[in-house]
Amino acid sequence: MPRRARQLIPAGFPRRVELIGACAVLIVLAHLLLAQLTIVLALAFAAVGKVTRWRPCWLLTPAVAGLAWMLAAGPGEALAGFAAGPSSVLGHLAGAHAAGHVVRPLAAFAGIGGWLPRQFPVALLLAAAEAGLIGWLDWLHTDEWAVPPPRPGAVAALRAARAARRIRSGAVLTREGLALGITPSTGAVAGLTWQETSRGVLVAGADAREVSLTCLQFVHAAVRRRKPVIVLDDGRDVGIAHALAATCLATGTPLRRDDGGSGAGRPVAPGAAAAGTAGASRLWGRAAGPGDVGSGGAGSGGAGREGQAGEPSGTELDLGLVVSERSAALVPVQSPESAARAASRLAALGASLRRIGVDGDGLIWVPSAERLPAQLLAALVSDGASAGLPVLAGAVSPAAAGQLAGLVGALLAHRVADRGLADRLAARAGTRLLPAAVAAARADRSLPAPGGQPAGQSVEQPALTPCPVIEARALLSLRPAEFVLVTSVPRRRVAAACRLVHARLPRPTEPPRPTEPPRGRELPQRREPRG
Repeated sequence: MPRRARQLIPAGFPRRVELIGACAVLIVLAHLLLAQLTIVLALAFAAVGKVTRWRPCWLLTPAVAGLAWMLAAGPGEALAGFAAGPSSVLGHLAGAHAAGHVVRPLAAFAGIGGWLPRQFPVALLLAAAEAGLIGWLDWLHTDEWAVPPPRPGAVAALRAARAARRIRSGAVLTREGLALGITPSTGAVAGLTWQETSRGVLVAGADAREVSLTCLQFVHAAVRRRKPVIVLDDGRDVGIAHALAATCLATGTPLRRDDGGSGAGRPVAPGAAAAGTAGASRLWGRAAGPGDVGSGGAGSGGAGREGQAGEPSGTELDLGLVVSERSAALVPVQSPESAARAASRLAALGASLRRIGVDGDGLIWVPSAERLPAQLLAALVSDGASAGLPVLAGAVSPAAAGQLAGLVGALLAHRVADRGLADRLAARAGTRLLPAAVAAARADRSLPAPGGQPAGQSVEQPALTPCPVIEARALLSLRPAEFVLVTSVPRRRVAAACRLVHARLPRPTEPPRPTEPPRGRELPQRREPRG
C-alpha cells in the first residue's frame, strides 16, 4: 500500500482550523521576540528547498557552517550574541508601561543593526533545523504519489563523477558485488550483489554491442573476484574471445580452450594472448579484424584458424578442473550437437557439485541466448542456479528475452524496440497502487469519466488501482548506455534510469626477470660438509 497523507492534528478534531491559526500566530510571535533572524533564514531555506526540489540533506551545509562559526567565535560568545536581541526586546517591553512607550512597540527593536548580525552563528543552525521540520511536515501532509521527485544537485553530480571515474579506472568490484554504472539522480553506484545474481541474469536490449559490453562488465568483475567463468562461445563474435583473453591476461587468471576431445583442455599462453587482445583491452566488444583471427592464434582465447574451423585436436576441457582452479574457459557451441553436449557436461558438473555439497561460486556466460534452444537454456538456468553456477545470458531477440525474463533472478534491460517485449519486461518490475486518474495519466491514456468513481469513495480517499512500476514506453525510449535494473532475489528492487560506465582493464603485470650476478665477481661456492 502506498503511503497516504497524514495530519498531525486529525481532520475531525474540534475547531481544528482555529487551533492551527492560533499555533501559527504563537510561533511567529515567539520568533519576533526571541529569534528574529532565525525565522527569516528558516523561511528562506524552506523556499529554496521547495523551488529547487533538492534533497533535505542540503540543509547540512548551513548547519555545518553555523556550527563551525560557533566554534570559531566560541560557544559562550555565540550564545551571548544570540541572546542580546531577545534580552533587549523583552527588557524594553517590561519597562514600556513605566516609561510610557506602550503605544510604540517598534521602539523595542531600536539598535537592531547592532545585535541582529550577532545572531548569525546560532541562527544558521536553528534555521536549518526548522527548515528540515517544515519539509518533513510538507512531506507528511502529501500522498506518496503526489510528492515531486527530488532534483539532483551539486552533491549528486560530484558523487556521480567520482563513481564514474573509479569504475572507468577498473574498480568494478564493490563490497558485496559488482559495479555496472551510476544512478545520475543520486550519484550512487548502480550494480548488483552476488546474491542477486545467484539465480541468473538476463541482459536484454536491441543493440547487440551494448548487450555484449554489459555482459563483459559482469565477466570482468567475476574474473577479478577470481570466480570460475565458463563461456559458451558460438564463434560468431571474435571480440568476445579477445576481450576474455585480455581480462585473464590483465588479472593473471588461467584461460583454457575446449577443443572437443577428451583431456584437460588446451591452455592459452599469456604471451600469445597479448598479441590479439590489445584492442579489446581498451575498447570492450571491439571485434578483431580478419588478420587478427588468423595471426592471433591463441590470442583470441585459443580461437585461431583451428578453433574457427571446428577441427578437434583430441582434447576436451575438464570443467571440474576449471571450477577447482577458479579459472576461465571457452567452450565452443557452434552447432546444436556441440550445444547439447556442453549442456550435458554442465549438468553433470552441477550434479557432482550438489552431490558433494560444494557451491560452484562461478558464472556461465551465454553471449547470444537466441542461438541456443530454449529448453536447453531453461534447464541450464535451473541447474546452474542450484549448483552455484548462475547463467549470464545476453539476448537481442525479443522471443529469447521474453522466455528468459521469467526464469532469472535479475534483469538488466537496455532500450528495446519490440512493444511486446517491453510490456513483458515492464511486468517483471511489478506494480504499485495508485489512484486511477494518476495511473491513467502516467500510462498516457485518457482520464476516466467523472462517473467512474466507485460508490462510497470520498475525494480524500480515491480508489487505488495497480500501476506498473516501470512503464513500457520508458523501456522503448531509453538512451544509449542507459538501463533499468530489476531484481527479485533476495528481495524485489527496481533501479530506473541508470547509466552504464565501461571499465578499462589494468595493464598486465610482467613477471620479474631473474637478476644476473654482477660481472667481475665470482659467486661464493657452497662447501660440502665433512664426514
